[in-house]
Amino acid sequence: MTGSDRRTLAEIAHEYYSNGLTQAAIAEKFGISRPLVSRKLTEARDKGIVKIFIDDYEQEISAMEQQFLSIFNLKGIRIASVPTDDVALSVQITAQLGARYLSEFINDGDRLGLGWGWTLYEMSKAFKQQEFSVEMVCQLTGSVDNAHTRGYSNEIVGNFAKKLNAASAYTLPCPVMVDNVIISDTLRHDAKIRELLNRGSTCNKFLINIALPDKESCLYQAGYLDDTDLETLTNSGSVGSVNCRFFNEQGEVSDQDIDNRTMGISIEQIKNADCVLACITGKQKAEAVYIALKHGLINVLVIDSQTAEAILDLAGA
Repeated sequence: MTGSDRRTLAEIAHEYYSNGLTQAAIAEKFGISRPLVSRKLTEARDKGIVKIFIDDYEQEISAMEQQFLSIFNLKGIRIASVPTDDVALSVQITAQLGARYLSEFINDGDRLGLGWGWTLYEMSKAFKQQEFSVEMVCQLTGSVDNAHTRGYSNEIVGNFAKKLNAASAYTLPCPVMVDNVIISDTLRHDAKIRELLNRGSTCNKFLINIALPDKESCLYQAGYLDDTDLETLTNSGSVGSVNCRFFNEQGEVSDQDIDNRTMGISIEQIKNADCVLACITGKQKAEAVYIALKHGLINVLVIDSQTAEAILDLAGA
Protein backbone atom coordinates (compact mmCIF):
# COMPACT_ATOMS: atom_id res chain seq x y z
CA MET A 1 0.00 0.00 0.00
CA THR A 2 1.35 3.40 -0.98
CA GLY A 3 1.36 6.37 1.35
CA SER A 4 -1.29 8.00 -0.83
CA ASP A 5 -3.58 4.97 -0.54
CA ARG A 6 -3.17 4.92 3.23
CA ARG A 7 -3.99 8.63 3.46
CA THR A 8 -7.15 8.09 1.43
CA LEU A 9 -8.26 5.30 3.79
CA ALA A 10 -7.55 7.58 6.76
CA GLU A 11 -9.52 10.47 5.22
CA ILE A 12 -12.53 8.25 4.50
CA ALA A 13 -12.40 6.75 8.00
CA HIS A 14 -12.12 10.22 9.55
CA GLU A 15 -15.21 11.45 7.68
CA TYR A 16 -17.19 8.41 8.82
CA TYR A 17 -16.07 7.90 12.41
CA SER A 18 -15.09 11.44 13.46
CA ASN A 19 -17.30 13.72 11.37
CA GLY A 20 -20.35 11.45 11.27
CA LEU A 21 -20.85 11.53 7.49
CA THR A 22 -22.96 8.76 5.99
CA GLN A 23 -21.41 6.33 3.54
CA ALA A 24 -23.54 7.88 0.79
CA ALA A 25 -22.25 11.37 1.62
CA ILE A 26 -18.66 10.10 1.65
CA ALA A 27 -19.19 8.40 -1.69
CA GLU A 28 -20.40 11.66 -3.20
CA LYS A 29 -17.54 13.66 -1.65
CA PHE A 30 -14.83 11.29 -2.93
CA GLY A 31 -16.52 10.47 -6.23
CA ILE A 32 -16.74 6.73 -5.58
CA SER A 33 -19.55 4.22 -5.09
CA ARG A 34 -21.15 3.59 -1.70
CA PRO A 35 -20.15 -0.13 -1.72
CA LEU A 36 -16.55 0.96 -2.29
CA VAL A 37 -16.77 3.25 0.74
CA SER A 38 -17.90 0.26 2.81
CA ARG A 39 -14.96 -1.80 1.55
CA LYS A 40 -12.56 1.07 2.28
CA LEU A 41 -13.82 1.32 5.87
CA THR A 42 -13.31 -2.42 6.33
CA GLU A 43 -9.82 -2.13 4.85
CA ALA A 44 -9.03 0.76 7.22
CA ARG A 45 -9.89 -1.47 10.17
CA ASP A 46 -7.88 -4.39 8.75
CA LYS A 47 -4.83 -2.15 8.21
CA GLY A 48 -5.01 -0.78 11.76
CA ILE A 49 -5.84 2.75 10.60
CA VAL A 50 -9.12 2.46 12.49
CA LYS A 51 -8.91 0.88 15.93
CA ILE A 52 -12.09 -0.24 17.61
CA PHE A 53 -12.26 -0.04 21.40
CA ILE A 54 -15.45 -1.15 23.14
CA ASP A 55 -16.04 0.56 26.48
CA ASP A 56 -18.09 -1.68 28.77
CA TYR A 57 -17.07 -0.15 32.11
CA GLU A 58 -19.60 2.70 32.34
CA GLN A 59 -20.71 1.95 35.92
CA GLU A 60 -17.13 1.59 37.18
CA ILE A 61 -16.11 4.86 35.53
CA SER A 62 -19.06 6.71 37.06
CA ALA A 63 -18.13 5.41 40.53
CA MET A 64 -14.53 6.52 40.07
CA GLU A 65 -15.64 10.00 39.04
CA GLN A 66 -17.71 10.29 42.21
CA GLN A 67 -14.66 9.26 44.26
CA PHE A 68 -12.61 12.06 42.70
CA LEU A 69 -15.33 14.60 43.47
CA SER A 70 -15.47 13.48 47.10
CA ILE A 71 -11.68 13.58 47.59
CA PHE A 72 -10.58 16.63 45.60
CA ASN A 73 -11.94 20.17 45.21
CA LEU A 74 -13.00 19.73 41.59
CA LYS A 75 -15.53 21.61 39.50
CA GLY A 76 -15.76 18.67 37.14
CA ILE A 77 -14.24 15.32 36.24
CA ARG A 78 -14.43 12.95 33.29
CA ILE A 79 -12.60 9.64 33.10
CA ALA A 80 -11.96 7.98 29.75
CA SER A 81 -12.01 4.18 29.69
CA VAL A 82 -8.94 3.23 27.64
CA PRO A 83 -7.13 0.05 26.55
CA THR A 84 -4.07 -1.07 28.51
CA ASP A 85 -1.79 -1.73 25.55
CA ASP A 86 -2.14 1.17 23.11
CA VAL A 87 -0.72 4.54 24.17
CA ALA A 88 -1.70 6.38 20.98
CA LEU A 89 -5.30 5.16 21.18
CA SER A 90 -5.46 6.09 24.88
CA VAL A 91 -4.34 9.63 24.06
CA GLN A 92 -6.88 9.90 21.25
CA ILE A 93 -9.79 8.62 23.35
CA THR A 94 -8.94 10.86 26.31
CA ALA A 95 -8.37 13.91 24.09
CA GLN A 96 -11.72 13.41 22.35
CA LEU A 97 -13.48 13.21 25.71
CA GLY A 98 -11.58 16.31 26.85
CA ALA A 99 -12.65 18.20 23.74
CA ARG A 100 -16.31 17.42 24.39
CA TYR A 101 -16.06 18.28 28.08
CA LEU A 102 -14.16 21.54 27.54
CA SER A 103 -17.10 22.95 25.59
CA GLU A 104 -19.17 22.79 28.80
CA PHE A 105 -16.76 25.14 30.58
CA ILE A 106 -16.11 27.75 27.90
CA ASN A 107 -18.55 30.65 27.55
CA ASP A 108 -19.06 33.63 25.31
CA GLY A 109 -16.48 36.32 26.09
CA ASP A 110 -14.01 34.08 27.94
CA ARG A 111 -10.25 34.56 27.74
CA LEU A 112 -8.68 31.13 27.30
CA GLY A 113 -5.02 30.49 28.11
CA LEU A 114 -3.44 27.45 26.46
CA GLY A 115 -0.59 25.13 27.27
CA TRP A 116 0.93 22.80 24.69
CA GLY A 117 1.77 19.13 24.12
CA TRP A 118 0.58 16.08 22.22
CA THR A 119 -2.61 15.46 24.19
CA LEU A 120 -3.70 19.11 23.98
CA TYR A 121 -2.95 19.08 20.26
CA GLU A 122 -5.19 16.04 19.77
CA MET A 123 -7.79 17.76 21.90
CA SER A 124 -7.66 20.90 19.74
CA LYS A 125 -8.22 18.80 16.61
CA ALA A 126 -11.19 16.97 18.13
CA PHE A 127 -12.82 20.13 19.50
CA LYS A 128 -16.00 21.01 17.60
CA GLN A 129 -16.78 24.38 16.06
CA GLN A 130 -18.74 26.55 18.52
CA GLU A 131 -21.42 29.12 17.77
CA PHE A 132 -20.39 31.63 20.44
CA SER A 133 -17.22 33.74 20.46
CA VAL A 134 -14.50 34.03 23.08
CA GLU A 135 -12.62 37.27 23.58
CA MET A 136 -9.15 35.79 23.30
CA VAL A 137 -7.04 32.64 23.14
CA CYS A 138 -3.46 32.99 24.29
CA GLN A 139 -0.38 30.78 24.59
CA LEU A 140 0.63 30.69 28.26
CA THR A 141 4.22 29.43 28.03
CA GLY A 142 7.13 29.82 25.63
CA SER A 143 7.67 27.17 22.97
CA VAL A 144 9.89 24.11 22.56
CA ASP A 145 9.36 23.40 18.86
CA ASN A 146 12.48 22.47 16.90
CA ALA A 147 13.49 19.87 14.31
CA HIS A 148 13.36 17.04 16.85
CA THR A 149 10.72 18.02 19.41
CA ARG A 150 7.18 19.29 18.92
CA GLY A 151 4.96 21.07 21.41
CA TYR A 152 2.34 22.03 18.78
CA SER A 153 1.82 25.42 20.41
CA ASN A 154 1.01 27.29 17.20
CA GLU A 155 -1.36 24.59 15.99
CA ILE A 156 -3.18 24.45 19.34
CA VAL A 157 -3.71 28.22 19.43
CA GLY A 158 -4.80 28.25 15.80
CA ASN A 159 -7.26 25.37 16.16
CA PHE A 160 -8.95 26.75 19.27
CA ALA A 161 -8.99 30.32 17.91
CA LYS A 162 -10.84 29.18 14.81
CA LYS A 163 -13.29 26.86 16.56
CA LEU A 164 -14.07 29.35 19.33
CA ASN A 165 -14.42 32.28 16.91
CA ALA A 166 -11.85 34.18 18.97
CA ALA A 167 -11.76 37.93 18.55
CA SER A 168 -7.98 37.75 19.01
CA ALA A 169 -5.33 35.04 19.31
CA TYR A 170 -1.73 35.23 20.48
CA THR A 171 1.29 32.94 20.51
CA LEU A 172 4.32 33.58 22.70
CA PRO A 173 7.34 33.82 20.35
CA CYS A 174 10.13 33.05 22.78
CA PRO A 175 11.85 29.97 24.26
CA VAL A 176 10.10 28.25 27.12
CA MET A 177 13.30 28.47 29.15
CA VAL A 178 16.53 30.49 28.89
CA ASP A 179 20.06 29.97 30.20
CA ASN A 180 19.99 32.44 33.07
CA VAL A 181 17.86 34.99 34.86
CA ILE A 182 19.60 37.91 33.13
CA ILE A 183 18.29 36.74 29.76
CA SER A 184 14.88 36.10 31.28
CA ASP A 185 14.73 39.62 32.73
CA THR A 186 15.83 41.08 29.39
CA LEU A 187 13.08 39.25 27.52
CA ARG A 188 10.49 40.34 30.06
CA HIS A 189 11.48 43.96 29.43
CA ASP A 190 10.86 43.59 25.71
CA ALA A 191 7.61 45.44 25.03
CA LYS A 192 6.08 42.72 22.85
CA ILE A 193 6.97 39.83 25.16
CA ARG A 194 5.81 41.80 28.20
CA GLU A 195 2.49 42.53 26.50
CA LEU A 196 1.95 38.86 25.62
CA LEU A 197 2.86 37.66 29.12
CA ASN A 198 0.42 40.19 30.55
CA ARG A 199 -2.31 38.93 28.21
CA GLY A 200 -1.78 35.40 29.52
CA SER A 201 -2.16 36.62 33.08
CA THR A 202 -5.58 38.13 32.26
CA CYS A 203 -7.06 34.83 31.08
CA ASN A 204 -9.90 33.58 33.27
CA LYS A 205 -9.66 29.97 32.11
CA PHE A 206 -6.60 27.83 31.49
CA LEU A 207 -6.05 24.58 29.61
CA ILE A 208 -2.80 23.23 31.00
CA ASN A 209 -0.45 20.27 30.73
CA ILE A 210 1.39 18.21 33.35
CA ALA A 211 4.88 16.81 32.73
CA LEU A 212 7.62 15.04 34.68
CA PRO A 213 11.21 16.08 35.44
CA ASP A 214 12.78 13.23 33.49
CA LYS A 215 14.54 12.46 30.21
CA GLU A 216 11.23 11.73 28.46
CA SER A 217 10.01 15.30 28.89
CA CYS A 218 9.87 17.76 25.98
CA LEU A 219 12.06 20.15 27.96
CA TYR A 220 14.86 17.60 28.19
CA GLN A 221 14.41 16.26 24.66
CA ALA A 222 14.57 19.79 23.24
CA GLY A 223 17.66 20.69 25.26
CA TYR A 224 16.10 23.20 27.65
CA LEU A 225 16.97 20.96 30.60
CA ASP A 226 20.16 18.91 30.93
CA ASP A 227 21.27 16.16 33.29
CA THR A 228 22.42 18.68 35.88
CA ASP A 229 19.01 20.38 35.82
CA LEU A 230 17.24 17.05 36.28
CA GLU A 231 19.48 16.25 39.24
CA THR A 232 18.73 19.69 40.72
CA LEU A 233 14.99 19.15 40.31
CA THR A 234 15.19 15.70 41.89
CA ASN A 235 17.21 17.01 44.85
CA SER A 236 14.73 19.87 45.34
CA GLY A 237 11.81 17.44 45.58
CA SER A 238 10.20 18.18 42.23
CA VAL A 239 7.34 15.80 41.39
CA GLY A 240 6.19 17.40 38.13
CA SER A 241 5.50 20.57 36.22
CA VAL A 242 2.35 22.47 35.35
CA ASN A 243 2.87 24.46 32.16
CA CYS A 244 6.64 23.98 32.66
CA ARG A 245 6.58 25.32 36.24
CA PHE A 246 8.09 22.61 38.44
CA PHE A 247 6.42 21.98 41.79
CA ASN A 248 7.12 19.90 44.89
CA GLU A 249 4.89 17.83 47.19
CA GLN A 250 3.53 21.04 48.75
CA GLY A 251 2.43 22.32 45.34
CA GLU A 252 5.04 25.08 45.48
CA VAL A 253 7.95 26.04 43.20
CA SER A 254 10.59 23.36 43.65
CA ASP A 255 13.63 25.24 42.32
CA GLN A 256 13.55 29.02 42.17
CA ASP A 257 16.44 29.40 39.71
CA ILE A 258 14.83 27.16 37.08
CA ASP A 259 11.49 28.83 37.70
CA ASN A 260 13.04 32.28 37.20
CA ARG A 261 14.40 31.15 33.82
CA THR A 262 11.00 29.94 32.62
CA MET A 263 8.90 32.16 30.35
CA GLY A 264 5.18 32.04 31.05
CA ILE A 265 2.53 32.37 33.72
CA SER A 266 3.45 31.45 37.29
CA ILE A 267 2.16 28.72 39.58
CA GLU A 268 0.36 31.35 41.67
CA GLN A 269 -1.43 32.68 38.60
CA ILE A 270 -2.55 29.15 37.78
CA LYS A 271 -3.86 28.64 41.32
CA ASN A 272 -5.84 31.88 41.12
CA ALA A 273 -7.54 31.15 37.78
CA ASP A 274 -11.30 30.62 37.75
CA CYS A 275 -11.05 27.38 35.80
CA VAL A 276 -7.93 25.23 35.24
CA LEU A 277 -8.65 22.24 33.04
CA ALA A 278 -6.10 19.48 32.51
CA CYS A 279 -6.43 16.65 30.00
CA ILE A 280 -3.96 13.98 31.11
CA THR A 281 -2.87 10.57 29.85
CA GLY A 282 -0.11 8.34 31.17
CA LYS A 283 0.00 6.32 34.40
CA GLN A 284 3.54 7.57 35.04
CA LYS A 285 2.06 11.02 35.73
CA ALA A 286 -0.20 9.79 38.55
CA GLU A 287 1.83 11.22 41.46
CA ALA A 288 2.29 14.61 39.78
CA VAL A 289 -1.42 14.88 39.01
CA TYR A 290 -2.31 13.76 42.53
CA ILE A 291 -0.16 16.52 44.06
CA ALA A 292 -1.54 19.09 41.59
CA LEU A 293 -5.09 18.13 42.56
CA LYS A 294 -4.33 18.31 46.28
CA HIS A 295 -2.95 21.84 46.03
CA GLY A 296 -5.46 23.40 43.65
CA LEU A 297 -3.38 23.48 40.49
CA ILE A 298 -6.22 21.70 38.64
CA ASN A 299 -9.96 22.07 39.23
CA VAL A 300 -11.37 20.42 36.10
CA LEU A 301 -9.88 17.09 35.12
CA VAL A 302 -10.15 14.77 32.13
CA ILE A 303 -8.01 11.68 32.58
CA ASP A 304 -7.60 8.12 31.35
CA SER A 305 -8.90 5.28 33.50
CA GLN A 306 -5.50 3.72 34.25
CA THR A 307 -4.04 6.97 35.58
CA ALA A 308 -7.27 7.64 37.50
CA GLU A 309 -6.98 4.28 39.28
CA ALA A 310 -3.36 5.01 40.20
CA ILE A 311 -4.31 8.42 41.65
CA LEU A 312 -7.10 6.91 43.75
CA ASP A 313 -4.58 4.37 45.09
CA LEU A 314 -2.28 7.25 46.11
CA ALA A 315 -5.23 8.92 47.82
CA GLY A 316 -5.98 5.73 49.73
CA ALA A 317 -9.43 5.41 48.18
